[in-house]
Amino acid sequence: MRTIFAVLFSLSSILLLIWIEQGLGFPYVWKTIAKIVLLLFVPLIFFRYRQLHFLHFKKTDRKSILVGLAAGLFCILSMLGVFIVLAPSIDIDALVADLASKGVTPEVFPFIALYILFGNSFIEEFFFRGILAVSLRNSKLRLILPSFFFAIYHIAIFLSWFSIPLLLIAIIGLWIGGIIFQLANERSGTILSSWIIHMSADIGVLLVGFYMIYLH
Repeated sequence: MRTIFAVLFSLSSILLLIWIEQGLGFPYVWKTIAKIVLLLFVPLIFFRYRQLHFLHFKKTDRKSILVGLAAGLFCILSMLGVFIVLAPSIDIDALVADLASKGVTPEVFPFIALYILFGNSFIEEFFFRGILAVSLRNSKLRLILPSFFFAIYHIAIFLSWFSIPLLLIAIIGLWIGGIIFQLANERSGTILSSWIIHMSADIGVLLVGFYMIYLH
């Protein structure tokens, strides 16, 4: 029952966030507040009976941290490499204009970047690799389903940016990436390793964003 509730709650939250992102078109700050409420505060209320052992970062062994750092460096280089390859297929001016319409302007980008790097990455790891993965710990879907939801959630971000083929590639990449994130946590049982990888991937994305907003 708890597993079914966790899956239905996750799916409902993701669909609601996609609707807020694409249907209502709220400014970035309001979408951020909605995300914090749905993926952090509400889960803390409903799943408070569970021990949040995945937040006991001191239990993370050195090998898991080194794996996270190595995988994180690979993510940064991969993000930059993919952007270089796909740049001719991306309408950067339209993408920057879309970001500006959502409140992501050159003036506020540094503050948003800090939130994405430390806050957003933690919230997503807490929800997808923490709460949801723990709820499915006795299921064979533990590796696949949280990663799939993680990828589907990002449709809300990419939907208006890429063509269908690029969107599908992004979703598949995120799904595989989510599985790798989860596997990185298996040894220690905490989300520190995947959080390191996630922050590293975000560094790659933010470097691309910096180039598009300030240098293009």
